[in-house]
Amino acid sequence: MKKLIYFLLIPLFFSCANGSSEEAESENILENLTFTVDTVLVDSGDDIFILSSGLGFKALNQDKSKLLFFENEPLNLVEVDLNKLKLVRKIPFQKEGPNGLGSNWVKFQLGPNGNLFIKGYRTQGIFDTKGELVESLNVVPEGINPELANNVHQLYDNPVFDFEDNRIYSQPSTEESGKHQLFIIDPRTKELRMEPIPEMKAVREFGGTLVVDGMIDFFFVDNYMYIENRQLFLTAGAMSAIYRLDLLTESLEFIDIQHINFPNRMMFSVNNSPEEKAAFNEDKRKVFEHLNYMEPRWDETRKMYLRLGRKTFLSEKREDPPTFEVFLFAYDKDFNVLGETKIEGLNQVPENYFWKDGKLWSYVNIEDELGFAVIDFRF
Repeated sequence: MKKLIYFLLIPLFFSCANGSSEEAESENILENLTFTVDTVLVDSGDDIFILSSGLGFKALNQDKSKLLFFENEPLNLVEVDLNKLKLVRKIPFQKEGPNGLGSNWVKFQLGPNGNLFIKGYRTQGIFDTKGELVESLNVVPEGINPELANNVHQLYDNPVFDFEDNRIYSQPSTEESGKHQLFIIDPRTKELRMEPIPEMKAVREFGGTLVVDGMIDFFFVDNYMYIENRQLFLTAGAMSAIYRLDLLTESLEFIDIQHINFPNRMMFSVNNSPEEKAAFNEDKRKVFEHLNYMEPRWDETRKMYLRLGRKTFLSEKREDPPTFEVFLFAYDKDFNVLGETKIEGLNQVPENYFWKDGKLWSYVNIEDELGFAVIDFRF
């Protein structure tokens, strides 16, 4: 049995402010933020982790004691015990046949009973822990326009499944209509409810695609849709504002979060279909160097939402790595701003991260072993 190893870095303390004790207490709870970083390694036992594609899409159980992700070659669902930091098991999944996911799996969620909602290349449905398809959810709702009815991939672009109410959520905006709507689909009755989400146009507004001699280059801002605390959240990197759908009352609201010291949205424009490389690079630089907001996540230990942001500065030479500035934001349950700061001393954006027990866990590959940088923010 391979010995479990903890990589414990010398605790690094960083401060984001230099205020004196005589100063009045600030309303910004992050003004005097410090943090430490420890790095831990997961014991794979007699097996190995296949991390050639990184961690990829992941899921955690309700108490965040278990992490699940897929290895692609071969296609295995991997279960890790985060408390004991050890591999629990690998479950083979199929690429072909009646239970096949196709050559590439796309996204999955973990349900309360252990079943998985998987959006694969070939299928979309509920799978059990043996890798067998329990229920196909490749449903075309009634009354939908022919364009989407004939394009299931566009209809279910990055979908989210609500295990409790058996609903599928999707944002299938189209170039022709220019509409941005939240689709709420009941897969059993095929009923469809549509809610306008016009501010999500920012996802398309701040992206660009360049085609030169058959070669495609592009940039975009991230967008997030996920369920937490019986609420569906929709966010885009170009703005601090969010949409929140209460799954109990089915009411949708747009929350225009207002920060004091940082821009709340991108106020410039970019060419979505440029023809010149120089113009494309300039627009890309503007988007990347602006503050890009990431998704807010509930911190049960502090009873508040925490959210990262980033600025990316591309190097002049393509082969040189970019540099980053990283930010932290805190909100109460109604998304009133409690704190905001640039995290001095954190020069890498946490990768494929999640919050657990009030700490941020960021995926790291340590000599092809599964590891996490565990960041303990103190404020």
